[in-house]
Amino acid sequence: MPKVKTEYLIVGSGAGGGTLAKELSSRGKEVMVLERGPDIKWVGNHAFAVAVLDHHGFLTSQEGTGVARALVTGGSTVISCGTSARAPKGIFEKHGIDLNPYYQMAEEELKVTTLPDETCGEATMRILEAGNNLGMEWVKLEKFIDPNKCEPRFCNCMLGCPKDAKWTSRRYLDQAKALGAQLIPSVKVEEVIVQNGEATGVKAWKRGEGEIQVEADVVILAGGGLGTPVILQKSGIYDAGKGFFCDPLCFTVGVHPTLKGGFDPPMVVGCFDFWESDGFLLSPVIDPWVSMALEMIKAKPTKLAQWPKYRRTMGIMTKAKDELAGRINVDETFSKVLTHKDRAVMDKGVSISRKVLIEAGCDPNSIWVTKVRGAHPGGTCRIGEVVDTDLQTEIKNLYVCDASVIPDSLAAPVILTLVALGKRLVDHLAPREAEKEEVLEASATS
Repeated sequence: MPKVKTEYLIVGSGAGGGTLAKELSSRGKEVMVLERGPDIKWVGNHAFAVAVLDHHGFLTSQEGTGVARALVTGGSTVISCGTSARAPKGIFEKHGIDLNPYYQMAEEELKVTTLPDETCGEATMRILEAGNNLGMEWVKLEKFIDPNKCEPRFCNCMLGCPKDAKWTSRRYLDQAKALGAQLIPSVKVEEVIVQNGEATGVKAWKRGEGEIQVEADVVILAGGGLGTPVILQKSGIYDAGKGFFCDPLCFTVGVHPTLKGGFDPPMVVGCFDFWESDGFLLSPVIDPWVSMALEMIKAKPTKLAQWPKYRRTMGIMTKAKDELAGRINVDETFSKVLTHKDRAVMDKGVSISRKVLIEAGCDPNSIWVTKVRGAHPGGTCRIGEVVDTDLQTEIKNLYVCDASVIPDSLAAPVILTLVALGKRLVDHLAPREAEKEEVLEASATS
């Protein structure tokens, strides 16, 4: 490694880590980012997904619930659906945190917009129409996708975007590197070095080099809802990892006689009618075509005969707000049981999705449902329990900025929230000069 000491050390390069790197570098700070995964550039295919997904896409809880996370530069932003959503009101406000100004900044930087009908695809627009015909309110969802770069009718954000139409934290990382930040991939951080109650660096293992130590004035963990609590437990914070959410989801899938929806961009429209009352949202999504075959084998082998009809396949995702339960273990295994309430919520979403697909013109006999899996685990180091409202742990100069700090399940995409949290944390760690002057003036007055 070119250096083993830095001012700010960021562990993880996803939405939170990338934002921190860009913002701190832009304020003249010395920044180093350690990423557990490799720096693979060839996105947009199944080989990439298999290479970067933890356990090659077969990561499961001890009970068998699948959970997806990407170990690669850019983290799970690279394989996300590119959907922008603010956290429901009350999630952060109850802790005295106002993210609204940071959401606004993030939305402007990520150029959040809705996609035109022709980019959404005819099949997706038919689902929107069908949902509204049934008395629901289906609308276009906001995306951080450039409609001028997105290629209609041959899209799959979940394999990475080869057209660079979708924002990922790699853009922030590139900006940070241009400002002098270091990004070092293939480094697994084991624990934080603590001296006299203060973080002074990390112990890690780098592929091809063995054990290393990196000293830092400030350490920020951004390794995600599964990775961060393991590091904290090894560093002496044993409450990390007790209870978490995974926003469980499943796809209700059917085949249309004529419309081609298999390669429509995912999650460009959706329905939030049932979020407050039941705790789930609905949105058109199906698995990439190779993954679809695997899901058929796991959930409904008799439907494999429909696989060649992938282009005419439609699907609606039910994403639910699950209860905080389970445990992340220090050996990186984890337990997550979906409660009876969680299952009931999913069942209602599936029932409604089936009605919408039939209204859209899908053959009722073609409809089947995938197994439930976890979308984005979080809440393992919650604000008010493991970190304070400034995202600092009980160890001085040790912070957390990833999905693990979110206090409760969102049942909605988390990337925009993590970018907002990252911007807010940087304002705390390295306020701009004007902000410093305001603080000094306030201190003098008091």
